[in-house]
Amino acid sequence: MRGVWAEMLAEALLEDKGYRVLGRRHVVERDGVRLAEVDMLAEKDGTRYAVEVKAGRISTTDVRQAYSNAKLLGAEPLIVAKGFSDRAAEEYARQLGVNVILMPDYIFVEPEELGKAVARAVEEALETLLPPNPAALGDEDLPVLEALASSRGFAEAAEKLGVKTGELERLVARLREKGVIGGGGGYWRLRLQARLLLLATLSSRGLSRDRPS
Repeated sequence: MRGVWAEMLAEALLEDKGYRVLGRRHVVERDGVRLAEVDMLAEKDGTRYAVEVKAGRISTTDVRQAYSNAKLLGAEPLIVAKGFSDRAAEEYARQLGVNVILMPDYIFVEPEELGKAVARAVEEALETLLPPNPAALGDEDLPVLEALASSRGFAEAAEKLGVKTGELERLVARLREKGVIGGGGGYWRLRLQARLLLLATLSSRGLSRDRPS
């Protein structure tokens, strides 16, 4: 939730400063290989920016990530965060030309506004988890979902399926292409998506069995 709130605040700050947000969670791919994910794409005065949002303070690693991701997209690097973790990170950003917009430490909002913001954050979180095209799910996909849903990582899930990790990644990519699961996020999100799909499938089949013929 903290990360979603930080992204919402960052978007508001960007728009207040004249940026136009073009999209969120932009995936960087080359030749079908997923290389990175940028929190936001923004544009101002004809210049495109690859935006990284940090709920905390910026480290040298964050600066390096923002710079490399922006170069992959041919964009200018920009970080929105509370500040720098130390002088080294600040100097590193200056040397690499990484733009920084600082978020306020304290934000005062009315209870009604806070309620709306929380509701919007929940809606967006659910939207990222719900599959774009669940109807494309086939019986052959269920073993993959079961392995993902019951494992703590790709290696464990691959072992349960009896395949290599690379083969499991190919199967997951096929599910994404079909629209059965969405992209973005780490394994925890993939596992949660698999659990939601299995729950929906079991519920649907249970209802079908209960219907009179």
